[in-house]
Amino acid sequence: MIQTVDIKYLCPAIIVLGSLLQISSVQGAPLRVDADKQQGLSITLYNQDLGLVRDVRNLPPINQDQTLYIEDVSHQIMSETLQIENAGKVLEQNLNNNLISTSALLKAYIGKPLQLARFNSVSGTETITDARLLSVQGNQAVVEHQGRIETLPVNQQGWRFIFPKLPEGMQARPSLEIRSQGTKKAGEAVLTYLTRGLNWQMDYALVLQQEGTQLSLDGMATLRNQTGVDFKNSQILLMAGQVNQPPRVMQQRFKAEAMLADAAPRGGSPEAFQDYQLYRLPQQASLLNGQTKQVSLISAEQINSSKSYHYRFPVFPSLDRQSYDQKPDIKVSFENKASDGLGFPLPAGTARVFSPDSEGLRHFIGSAQIRHTSKGQKVELAVGKAFDITIKRRQTEFKKNYDSHLVTQEITLLNSRKQGATVNLNADFSQPWKIRDSNHPFTKINASQNRWQIEVPGEGQVTLRFKAELTKR
Repeated sequence: MIQTVDIKYLCPAIIVLGSLLQISSVQGAPLRVDADKQQGLSITLYNQDLGLVRDVRNLPPINQDQTLYIEDVSHQIMSETLQIENAGKVLEQNLNNNLISTSALLKAYIGKPLQLARFNSVSGTETITDARLLSVQGNQAVVEHQGRIETLPVNQQGWRFIFPKLPEGMQARPSLEIRSQGTKKAGEAVLTYLTRGLNWQMDYALVLQQEGTQLSLDGMATLRNQTGVDFKNSQILLMAGQVNQPPRVMQQRFKAEAMLADAAPRGGSPEAFQDYQLYRLPQQASLLNGQTKQVSLISAEQINSSKSYHYRFPVFPSLDRQSYDQKPDIKVSFENKASDGLGFPLPAGTARVFSPDSEGLRHFIGSAQIRHTSKGQKVELAVGKAFDITIKRRQTEFKKNYDSHLVTQEITLLNSRKQGATVNLNADFSQPWKIRDSNHPFTKINASQNRWQIEVPGEGQVTLRFKAELTKR
């Protein structure tokens, strides 16, 4: 028997179906845009596991509410800082960071059926059986298998888990999912975001002349990428300075940060930006995931310098029967000014100092940290202890008065070198003080420190004696 359908009931259904097809046609299939569509890329690296990415990509026209997937973004992107330009008014944006891994698959299949494969090394055969995953803890999985509850090792040779399909939303690499009001024509979208996993540091090689009066300086910037994505043919900028960061969960976007790429200087010289220093590498370069790259950033020759010896000691208002036998610090210092061969900002970093011997062979003589140093500041590097200079210190007198203590110190400096040496002795006082007697001139540095500058002849010795009165608080 053939049944008939009244056309008046069929027409509304056809109209609804047609409307849905029309909406689907207008929205279009999801668009996927990977790194092959990149038209420009710049990254700004900071010294604090932080980077700013500015990524320009070609986009076709976008229909309203059409889903756009932008792939090949940093795995450590801080999604709350993401800004998107020229992709229509953004209505919604999502970071899809549920990446495929053994642990992620196991977690997704807890309580669900899967298969177990076991390889028999004796027979060379593999058996596959159905099971249900109950839980996973560390390297152990609990399964319901053939009516029994069993534990199985995870990632152990001979056993495999077979998953029926990839869980919804899990993917091989992160992507940005964007829904906007659409665009009428093709264009270039600009993505700007902050990310963890980018870092740079400065490393200096200083070559000090034997006399210690001049040195040369080479500064290499070490760049590291641990973001999980390659940055190819990128303009690379380096920001020097201490940039405060909000907590991990940020509450606002960094619109000011997005301006950095456009504010960078030309060439390899630094430019003051806000209260920091910004360096632009002169040529585009690639910084691949997991790569450590070194680039030359600073170089200077014939910098006026000096080498000096320093010893710092405390003076306490108490009896001290101990004798001290110590070595002074070796300090290499120079002024960051043009008249001395420099005169431009120096980013913080490790300075390793070398010096040639009598045959011209260079040897490592110590290292120290250079702080962020602006033009005109002095750099002092404590690179080690002097082998041929010995300092012997002891307390020779201690006396208590009504409201003070009298302390007498004796310091003997011995120089076994043929050349003379100037040793700076700095005394630290823990309470109000006054030098009552001294056999060498001195300089009061501040309320808690006094300095003597002692000339010690080659293969000779000099003794400093002073008496200090420390007033009770």
